[in-house]
Amino acid sequence: MASVISELEEIATTVNEAEPVDEKEVDEKEVGENIFSDTRPVKTRLWEIRNSYKYLMIVYISAIGIGIDSLLFSLLLGMESFRKAYGYYDEATSGWVIRAKYQSGWNGGSFGCQVLGAFFAGWYNDKFGRKSSLAISCIITIIGNTVAITAPVGHPINLVMAKCVIGIGIGILVSTCPVYLSELMSPTLRGIGSMGINFSICFGQWIGSLIYFGCSKNYTGIDDSTGYKIAFGIQYLLVGGYLLLFWFMPESPSYLIHRGKLEEAKAAIKKLYHNKNNTEYDIDSHYEILIKEVEEEKMNAESEKEVSYAELFKATNLKRVVLSIFALTGQLWVGVSFVLTYISYFFELAGVSSSIEKTVGMFTLCVGGNLVSYFVIERVDRRVLYIGGVALCTIMNLLIACVSYGSSQAAAYTTVVFVFLWAFIYEATVGPLTYALITELPQGRMRAKSVAITSNVNSLCSFGLGYLIPYLFNPDEVNMGARIMFVWTGTGVVLFVVMLFFLPETRGRTANEIEQLFVNKVGALKFKRAKFDEDDKLIMSSVGKEVSQA
Repeated sequence: MASVISELEEIATTVNEAEPVDEKEVDEKEVGENIFSDTRPVKTRLWEIRNSYKYLMIVYISAIGIGIDSLLFSLLLGMESFRKAYGYYDEATSGWVIRAKYQSGWNGGSFGCQVLGAFFAGWYNDKFGRKSSLAISCIITIIGNTVAITAPVGHPINLVMAKCVIGIGIGILVSTCPVYLSELMSPTLRGIGSMGINFSICFGQWIGSLIYFGCSKNYTGIDDSTGYKIAFGIQYLLVGGYLLLFWFMPESPSYLIHRGKLEEAKAAIKKLYHNKNNTEYDIDSHYEILIKEVEEEKMNAESEKEVSYAELFKATNLKRVVLSIFALTGQLWVGVSFVLTYISYFFELAGVSSSIEKTVGMFTLCVGGNLVSYFVIERVDRRVLYIGGVALCTIMNLLIACVSYGSSQAAAYTTVVFVFLWAFIYEATVGPLTYALITELPQGRMRAKSVAITSNVNSLCSFGLGYLIPYLFNPDEVNMGARIMFVWTGTGVVLFVVMLFFLPETRGRTANEIEQLFVNKVGALKFKRAKFDEDDKLIMSSVGKEVSQA
């Protein structure tokens, strides 16, 4: 390890001592030739990395399974044949109902097992790399879906067991995908790479709603199990696709550099960005930036020790982890665990006609919101998007809860409009931006474990909500219905206040710049105005500090 550190320091010194570039030459070259210039149009930078898209797409395809899994079981609650197979006939509602304890079991149990998967992923990603971690998650997911498909009628506990197994695989997937995607992307486009995970999840939910729609229309018999078994089986295509293609994937260059495999890292960058039709990407600059990031991190840490979870809770790292946790669990604070998970069942209980079609329509709108986010993620400040999205979603939550007191058909359709607006706003702001934030806020060397911890806390919160929501919402229990949105109104207000004062601006910042801002204890509201000199060192006066505290 000492020899690797020496080599990193030597490379970093060489980079820092390089002769200054003549300003006139820079002007003549046009800033566009500097691939890491913040002033260049995003579309120009995206065009230069076009060769990497095929590798990113493979990861995105595997992540679609997260979206399907998060929604499918709850969508199937709207399928009468599924409720009859694993539920009982409720005289009070004159319909088939699956007991709340089993709904809680497969939702809460799944999230609980995601914690196990995330802890495993945090250790495995740092020890053996990102791409094989995804392969393991896919294998576990396939096993879980096989158990679900073969679960005998009348034994819902088998579905709970299946969902727990799938939960382990999803936990690994959720913890690995954002890290892997951010590290496969060009350093100044990590936000776009990471937020793609949310698009995959959303796209998976849309596919899940289409599967549900098709199966509900084509397999209408109350004793026909074909529909929901097809729905379970679709996961084979997605995770199986990654297992077939992951052999061709490059490993994360950042991971390889942290492990001292410098030549392999440079080869991985070349594989990602170069081919015979695309040679304009500056591989050397990319490599030097990663080397510099690692060298800076080593200087601020116990470099000869393996990264441990305990290190995440020391000094400024703790603040960064807490901010990441607020960013990710913020999805829950604004109501995603109810709106997107129970929407089909909610529409049905609210008496909305053509509830299946409206469910598909809502998830189509979600995909549209995600596409909008791609156009604004590198053009609008992270703080504006995230905090603004939280505010608007919270307002929608309040309106949905208030309208739920009405019993007319007009009130039901007004609720649908507000739910649609919530979905679009969420998927254009809070949803995708979360995954950019949780990969930009941590130190690079601790990114995998930070995302694992963040995912674990999110899973634990989801675990609690997974058990609680069915009891609050179900017609045979507390029967709050849409009035449950008052809960998300309150939590949304709290999240808005916290992020307004503590969420820093990370758009356009390299990992090295973010590291210096945190180490020097720069306030969140001052991140945007921070300036750096020609050696990429923080100018303390730009953030109201005269002496570095590093």
